[in-house]
Amino acid sequence: MAALCVAQKLAGCDDAVLHTFLDRHASLADAPRNEALAVTQDIVGAAEGLDTLLEIVAASLSDKQSATVYMLCADFIAQNGTVSPEEMRFLERLGEALMIDRLSRAAFDRAAQARAASLTGDGDG
Repeated sequence: MAALCVAQKLAGCDDAVLHTFLDRHASLADAPRNEALAVTQDIVGAAEGLDTLLEIVAASLSDKQSATVYMLCADFIAQNGTVSPEEMRFLERLGEALMIDRLSRAAFDRAAQARAASLTGDGDG
C-alpha cells in the first residue's frame, strides 16, 4: 500500500483514482487506506523519507510479494497512458530495493503497459 501511495503522489492523481484502482484488486479492497496514506506521507515527507520507505517495504516482503508489489505499482502508473520520468525513476528505485532484476522489471513494465492499453482501448489491434 505504501508503494502505491508514492506512485499516486508521483502520478499527481487524487485519492479517488487510487481507491478505484484498489477496488479492482480484491486482495487490496479491505486495506487500511487512509492510515496507509497518512503514514506514507509522513515518512516520505521526512529527510531521506523515500529511501526509508523503500527499505521498510523491501524488508517486509517475501520475493513473491515483492514482484506483486512492483507489478501493482507498474499497473497503477501505466493506467494514465503516459509515464513521467519521475514515475520511471520511482519504479527503478522500487525494483532495486525489492531486488528485482532489470529483465524482470522490463517485462513487468511492458505487461503493465499492455494491460493499461487493453483497459482503455488504446491498443494496436
